[in-house]
Amino acid sequence: MKSYHNTTNESGATLKQSNQKAMSQDEQVFEYFKSCDYLGATPERVLRHFKIMEKLSSNKWHNTPVTSVRRSFSNLKNKGLIYKSDVQVMGDYGKLITVWRLVK
Repeated sequence: MKSYHNTTNESGATLKQSNQKAMSQDEQVFEYFKSCDYLGATPERVLRHFKIMEKLSSNKWHNTPVTSVRRSFSNLKNKGLIYKSDVQVMGDYGKLITVWRLVK
């Protein structure tokens, strides 16, 4: 399953780089689930975590839109690694959002 959704019709080296970046992001989001699943996860919570931690790593999360993290959640769900729980919390935009959990 592809991690990058090529909605802008990229090709060649640009497409390859986008695929690698998306795969790396999916892997990092999955690592968050494995280490912090007791908290549950929302896309906003995961992005906030990575933005806080980025000074300690070489990753560049400060320009990452929350929609990219949502894409990673979808990719991980499609691979059967995470699922939507029945729990909802208030999101950053004042709407209830679902908490996701790691499949055991």
